[in-house]
Amino acid sequence: MSSQAGPDDFESMLGEALDAIDRGLAEADMALTTRPLTATRYFVRYWVLQVQDAHSEGSHEPGVFSDYLTSDWFEVIYARTVAWYADRYGNAMDRDERSFAGCIPILGTAFLLRVPIITKRPGTPGETIWICYPDKIEDDEDALEWLENGPNIGSLPRGDGLKACRLANEVATLLRGIHVNLATVEKTDTRVWQLRDQILNHLEGAADKIVRGKPEDLKHAQWDMQMACELGLKMLAQQRSGRFVESHDLYHLYDQLPPGVSPFDRKRLSQIPNWERMAEWRYGGGPGISTITAFSRYKAALKIVFGVASVAQRKIRIGGARIEIRKAPFLHDDPEMFKPKAR
Repeated sequence: MSSQAGPDDFESMLGEALDAIDRGLAEADMALTTRPLTATRYFVRYWVLQVQDAHSEGSHEPGVFSDYLTSDWFEVIYARTVAWYADRYGNAMDRDERSFAGCIPILGTAFLLRVPIITKRPGTPGETIWICYPDKIEDDEDALEWLENGPNIGSLPRGDGLKACRLANEVATLLRGIHVNLATVEKTDTRVWQLRDQILNHLEGAADKIVRGKPEDLKHAQWDMQMACELGLKMLAQQRSGRFVESHDLYHLYDQLPPGVSPFDRKRLSQIPNWERMAEWRYGGGPGISTITAFSRYKAALKIVFGVASVAQRKIRIGGARIEIRKAPFLHDDPEMFKPKAR
């Protein structure tokens, strides 16, 4: 990049620009982990006037993204932008937004299980990677490794350790199946996706409240489970007929589903209390709920939503799919370039 400024001057200029850019991206509610590339492109568009690199004579304008995404100078700017974000936001930049939160109880205490929904596998060394959309636990995966602030599994009695492993595998498989199936639900109308998009929020909300474990949290988690199941059945009805019954009663919603493959055995609904009791807990009333009871209902809700997601109409199925992609051409080969400078 053509400039008389030294490295420190460039870092200072980049930092000032990124501060302004990042504030705008935050106001636009852009996810933190996706900002570095956008911020780099904005910096090039609005701050870089001329560039000069080893592959060209004289200086020239940067051009559009497709013109410079493989250039050496853009590699440097992107790497230093990533470093700036790492310095400003720290561990928050490591947050994996391709994971989904569930929960399992271990020795009567609930722990968060953050399940990777999209995974990566090595391809051709230095050239490609595989992007995977698993719908189950792979043979080389250990679901207990996804516990967040979990107990020392190795110290548990063997029976408790095996139970924790079984529950982690079961919940992780259900969450993966729900996620990959809901992702490709056919949009027969806008309402279908509006209903779909809230299901995952309620499932994650239920898991988070169960893990927090306060009496009021365990009560309020019941309504999240109710809504996840209710929205799933309404989404399926909307997709099949363009309408759904205005009711909170899961049995009624199930019985009024338009013709099609049954999402699950109707008897499964008996594992979820009726909606009047769920609503009472929502407002803090009703008897107290234990962690084990809350988890039992949570697992039932997962199975109900999994059933709905599995039979929903879709044009493609991505569960178990793998896609090989090349390494992004703008990634610098030196990992030190992505680290903040020592203060």
